Amino acid sequence: MDRDTWTPPAAPAARGAGTVGTLYGSRLFLRPEHAAARATVETFLAGDGPVVWEIGFDHGIVLLDAARAHPDVRYLGAEIRRKRVEAVLPNAPPNCLPVRADARALVALIPDERLTHVLVQFPTPALHGHHWLFTPEVRDGWRRALAPGGSVTVQTDVPALVGWVDALFAGWGEGAAPPLGGASSRRARVCARDGLTVWTRSFLRPDAAHSR
Repeated sequence: MDRDTWTPPAAPAARGAGTVGTLYGSRLFLRPEHAAARATVETFLAGDGPVVWEIGFDHGIVLLDAARAHPDVRYLGAEIRRKRVEAVLPNAPPNCLPVRADARALVALIPDERLTHVLVQFPTPALHGHHWLFTPEVRDGWRRALAPGGSVTVQTDVPALVGWVDALFAGWGEGAAPPLGGASSRRARVCARDGLTVWTRSFLRPDAAHSR
């Protein structure tokens, strides 16, 4: 897949209620076998204090480093690849919860205005609509879950994705990046090594729901 010529995929056809996606889409946490995972997430999000949600944490380099650097902040990580999650879990400090979940399903478990930041670093460009994260539905889920002053940060080296997210978040202000440590992801290091352009966008949650 050529990142320079990639274009966003078309939205998938509707298949009844709920989001279509991997791991049963938005119906994942309604299944009885996932009740324990649901309870773990809900317990982790309970209480006060800032919460950063990293989507697609890959090897967990940024997620774990940020959690260790900011013990007063809770870091929720979502990744669909089982082996990645299993590798990160033993190294997670108490303020960090890596879970195996489709972010489009996980957003439904997050209480209104509970997050301070959503972070998506170097998402793999989707080739099919049912893998596509950056939709109006997901954006509106993030807006509901973000507290006033909260923001969504997207980092990518894919030119077409920059234009897509700029259009998707039209009407949002300029937000702040989440509190992180000093570690860089593997893709960030590859981009630095190869001299690739990296774009970072942070979008501030609008106070009114009129940014569709």
